[in-house]
Amino acid sequence: MSPAVKFLIGLAAVLLMGWIYHGPVGNGEALIARLEAQARSEVAKSEVTGIEVRLGREPLNRTATLSGQADDFQREGMGQFPGLNDRVGAVEGIAAVQWANPPRPGRGGNR
Repeated sequence: MSPAVKFLIGLAAVLLMGWIYHGPVGNGEALIARLEAQARSEVAKSEVTGIEVRLGREPLNRTATLSGQADDFQREGMGQFPGLNDRVGAVEGIAAVQWANPPRPGRGGNR
């Protein structure tokens, strides 16, 4: 058997194992659910009400999407005061933070 065929067989086996581990076994969904719960906990600690946190399920991804009414200070923070973006982004495993409703220019956020 040539080295190229061995490599392709090994590659296919690793891809199949990864797909089974994250898909049918459900470990990918469990990871996303755990990260989402941690992100929600961080938002609750900030005491800003009405903010929802969701992570992608179709397909699974580690980007936290925040929604709700928050001004620029609540979103971005200032100096030593972290905003929601910083708090959620600090959760180990979160890849990025985005808002479903970006702030309107010149308005200081959504109100």
